[in-house]
Amino acid sequence: MVAEEKKLKVKCYHCGDICRGNEIRLDTKHFCCHGCKIVYELLQENQMCNYYDLEQTPGNKANDSNEYAFLEEESISNSILNFKEGDISGVTFYIPSIHCTSCIWLLENLQKLHAGIIQTQIQFQKKKLDIQFNSKITLRKLVELLASIGYAPLITLNGKEVNNQTANKSLYYKLGIAGFCFGNIMMLSMPEYLSVFDPFNGDIKVLFTFLSLLLALPVFLYSASDYFSSAYRAIKTRVVNIDLPIALGLTAAFTQSAYEIISSTGLGYLDSLTGLIFFLLIGKWYQAKTYAALSFDRDYKSYFPLAACRIKDGAQSYVALQDLKPGDELLIRNEEIIPADGIVVEGRASIDYSFVTGESRPITKAVGELIFAGGKQKGTSLKIKLHKPVSESYLTQLWNKDSSKPIFSGLEEFTNTFGKYFTVAVLLISLCTYLYWFGKDQSTAIYAAVSVLIIFCPCTLALAIPFCFGRAMNILGKNGLYIKNTQTIEKLANNDTIVFDKTGTLTVAGATKIDDDTVLTESEKIFIKSITAHSTHPLSKAIYDFYKDFSTCALSNYREIVSKGIEAEIDGKRIKIGSAEYIGLAKTSDHKHTSVHIQIDGEYKGCYRFTNIYKPNMDKVLGKLNKNFELHLLSGDNDAEKGYLAQYFNTERMHFSQTPHDKLNYVKALNHRHKVMMIGDGLNDAGALRHSYCGVSIIEKNGSFSPACDAMLEADSFDRLPNFIRFAKACVNRVYWSIAIFMIYNFTGLYFAAQGSLKPLVAAILMPMSSVSVVIFVSIVAPRLESINKKS
Repeated sequence: MVAEEKKLKVKCYHCGDICRGNEIRLDTKHFCCHGCKIVYELLQENQMCNYYDLEQTPGNKANDSNEYAFLEEESISNSILNFKEGDISGVTFYIPSIHCTSCIWLLENLQKLHAGIIQTQIQFQKKKLDIQFNSKITLRKLVELLASIGYAPLITLNGKEVNNQTANKSLYYKLGIAGFCFGNIMMLSMPEYLSVFDPFNGDIKVLFTFLSLLLALPVFLYSASDYFSSAYRAIKTRVVNIDLPIALGLTAAFTQSAYEIISSTGLGYLDSLTGLIFFLLIGKWYQAKTYAALSFDRDYKSYFPLAACRIKDGAQSYVALQDLKPGDELLIRNEEIIPADGIVVEGRASIDYSFVTGESRPITKAVGELIFAGGKQKGTSLKIKLHKPVSESYLTQLWNKDSSKPIFSGLEEFTNTFGKYFTVAVLLISLCTYLYWFGKDQSTAIYAAVSVLIIFCPCTLALAIPFCFGRAMNILGKNGLYIKNTQTIEKLANNDTIVFDKTGTLTVAGATKIDDDTVLTESEKIFIKSITAHSTHPLSKAIYDFYKDFSTCALSNYREIVSKGIEAEIDGKRIKIGSAEYIGLAKTSDHKHTSVHIQIDGEYKGCYRFTNIYKPNMDKVLGKLNKNFELHLLSGDNDAEKGYLAQYFNTERMHFSQTPHDKLNYVKALNHRHKVMMIGDGLNDAGALRHSYCGVSIIEKNGSFSPACDAMLEADSFDRLPNFIRFAKACVNRVYWSIAIFMIYNFTGLYFAAQGSLKPLVAAILMPMSSVSVVIFVSIVAPRLESINKKS
């Protein structure tokens, strides 16, 4: 009998469940089922058994994979996939069983388990897993692999909108049970509060106390289970988190109460304990709702400041992405982003999916074939018919996946580090408080120690940045500045040097004055318009608009070389449009104008001379920025307007005839001494934007987009730039004020708690109040900052 009981207590080496029934062994290791044994063998075969070193029995019990046969249906798999092009597919799964560091380690190394998996990326807080895979593994086999190692994804037929709110309602159950038991324990404790037990002190009092203990059990074991499991994982991984002191406090209070009730030496603190857990869960619920509101605003209420050229009844017009619908026909020019999945209806698609997959080799698509959101057209324009609605949240996700910029260390890292060490300090303070009071009053000792553990609340630190900066992102977005992430707010506030591009940044696109010094026939003018129609460069657009009364024609072998020019073939003629150097002329001696030259079949046909029109209020914008920042100018044009611009820029900080590589090197060198904000149009400035401290891309009404930037500024909002920077500085200051609130609250609370003047129940009520205070503080202060609505 003893041997049988001992056998039943053998734990599975993989998942930790008790092994029951038939014994499954491999070497000296026991497994509860064949699924766990297969997972272990899979990990062992791929030399990944250090997975078990991160935690003991970290695995999840493997599931039966026969239920995933429906994924073989092409229509269903297509509805789940984010992306499928050639040999590469992408998908995002919600995986409820992600819970610890070993989960992250295993899921980020899935490519070692199967050669068909290219890369994985985990969004730990959202429990989402992004996977790119090739044709060596099907979607069904991929899901079965995840299920076999204990990470079965939660899949619905619409695929992508499963999240923590829809899948996990346990917090509400725990909150309900805690509230119910707390209320009943308070009722059972009422006679004690009113001292009605004093005359007889009989069996009813004993009954009530044991009933209270019985009611406290589900609250302690179930409602508070998240705190214990989180603390347990923290101890095993040798880290300290916020839940560790809370778990210790709850354990101490429950143990003391149970001892007093069972030994008949006291009544315990079960009313305070259950009330404590109830209010802690309310605080947790409040924070979850706050984060959910921020996420909702970020994903759906903000907007991507891009537009697409929609073709309707033969007319072209730019339409905001959120207004596009399936069935709309779009014109996609060279270097423009594909806003949503669509079918090619005209033209030759050469799509660069580096934004999605990291692979920059263009993929050719013919009429009738499907292309996916996030790709960029390379070459001549094409028409597509939208197959799916635009998902701005998906485009935002792609933008944030760009890993080309260096990791930024700012307030968020500081608050995380500070919170960790402060947690250790609070544990020591609680221990010292208990030891101090233990010799004087044991009842006060446990009260004071638990109160110290509970009153400490780094939630203010955790909430201040996402709430304040998240709100700021929404305000800025509504006013024309779209921010990549919360870290960009700090970058805007902290930079000390601003580098401007000229064309398309300081100048007004499409408002350039053109002097025509060409000798072209009517048909050749049609050729010029047809070629410039495919380019998004501001000078190409100006030439296209200059010939607005002319028609266009078909062309072939289109090519655009950044900062140099464009060329194509029409009716057997090779036409080149660009700088003097590009078409093989000696460097022009005209320093008064920006010029674009024309060559047809090697014959020079003259040039267009441009007189730039600068943005309204540019003088005021640069005048304000000059007071606080070191301003630089980098331009690919000649120095024709150097004299005019000298009133805004130091002549030593103006550089003309700059190639993209020159701009990149200049910003890199400047970064060694300063925190540089680069502001450009995103076309010729991608390298400089990527390597700047903060890259801001100016966006006109088109689909051109540089994922290397940190922010996108609508051209119409350029005159608000100084206000945006002041607003960012004010937001950072609000976070510092929030940190000050955190310090005052915690040190004041710790002082009274250590004195024994604060009961745990009161501490539990006060704990979420610090988070509420931050939300109220930010909400009250933020409207004062909305003065950015007023133009400079």
